[in-house]
Amino acid sequence: MRPLHLTQLFAALLLPPLLLAAQSANEPLTWEEGVRQATAVNPDLRAARDSLQAAEMNVNGAGSGFFPQISGNVARTDGTSSSTTSNVPTTSSALVVNQNLFAGFGDQASVAQARANRAAAEANLRAARAKVSYDLKTAFATLRYATNDRSLSADIVRRREQNLRLVELRFESGRENKGSLLLSQATLSQARLGLLQADQALPVAQAQLARVLGRDDPQVLSLVGTVPTSAPPAQVDFVRAVLDTPDQQRALAQVEAAKAGVDIASSGFWPSVDLTGTANRTNSDTVPDYRSNSVILSLTVPIFSGGKTYYGARSAGAQESAAEALREGLLRQLRTQLEQSYAVYVLAVTQLTVAEEFRKAAQVRAEIARNKYSNGLMSFEDWDIIENDLIGRERTLLLSQRDRITAEAAWEQALGTGVIP
Repeated sequence: MRPLHLTQLFAALLLPPLLLAAQSANEPLTWEEGVRQATAVNPDLRAARDSLQAAEMNVNGAGSGFFPQISGNVARTDGTSSSTTSNVPTTSSALVVNQNLFAGFGDQASVAQARANRAAAEANLRAARAKVSYDLKTAFATLRYATNDRSLSADIVRRREQNLRLVELRFESGRENKGSLLLSQATLSQARLGLLQADQALPVAQAQLARVLGRDDPQVLSLVGTVPTSAPPAQVDFVRAVLDTPDQQRALAQVEAAKAGVDIASSGFWPSVDLTGTANRTNSDTVPDYRSNSVILSLTVPIFSGGKTYYGARSAGAQESAAEALREGLLRQLRTQLEQSYAVYVLAVTQLTVAEEFRKAAQVRAEIARNKYSNGLMSFEDWDIIENDLIGRERTLLLSQRDRITAEAAWEQALGTGVIP
């Protein structure tokens, strides 16, 4: 494990409180600032980092079997001798050094298993970074959509009010029927309902982004700018992409850990060789200072453990086979997920372009239709169809903008990449 630099330590200790204190400022949040805050404060990331640190410590601890084990003890005894009734305090001390010379390859397997678990923790951290990146992009895009949808809903209300006044003037002059007037009133009520829905959706989107940022007060969040995007790759090597995903790397690490588990369980069939050195010292008022030293080389041969070692090895072998099978199935599943994510990503990019073209055309048609209806050159029914088409195209464009960002974020998450360093 690499030690933290002082600047990193101060950042880890001081940055979260500073970010939390800045919540009340209600300053607009940029995308870059959102990435910094999520990286520093997001609890899922912190948990994954702590798990990796724990795995690092386990690797260091797994190598303890290669080092000597040293223990010492000191005892004082107050008692009586056989020739006198007086107390004879006795002090004894011992120093024991034990070095295992061979443990059936169990020590090597323990280190290998700890390293495999560390690799799994590293893959988990990669997956956590990719997920937080996806959550951040999705939450940022959702809040941007909710904000724009609220503005669009207010514009639609104003447009419906203007349309109603135009229809009322024509109705009062006898050039429009009552059904058209009632329909215009209904569409205005519908527009106001849409504005109410947008008002309710905005705090929900703020809460979603606040959760990703690790904030407690979502009401202070407002955005500046948008999520940066990039074009999808023209070609993808899905075989290589699958092997680079954190899910596959975690599954591979689990297979390696299971293999090491077989070696650990099988170590019970092997003899154990230990070298033990002991230094004793005893001192009392009636007995001179007594010292003794010994060195023992011992060989322990397992004969029968009640089937524990045998069945433990069989169980470890079955776990290894299961891990291999799970990884094999996971590879096919990841290939499918990558193919689907890429297809959705490409379609979302194209859909946004199409939606922009349709919105532009709908705006021009709506202006032409309004002028024609004002001059009595178009029926209310035809004008209403064009107005509804414009509103639908504008909402579709907002959805396409949001979906384009979330589709790219889902593709990055499937690859195990993202914006979180």
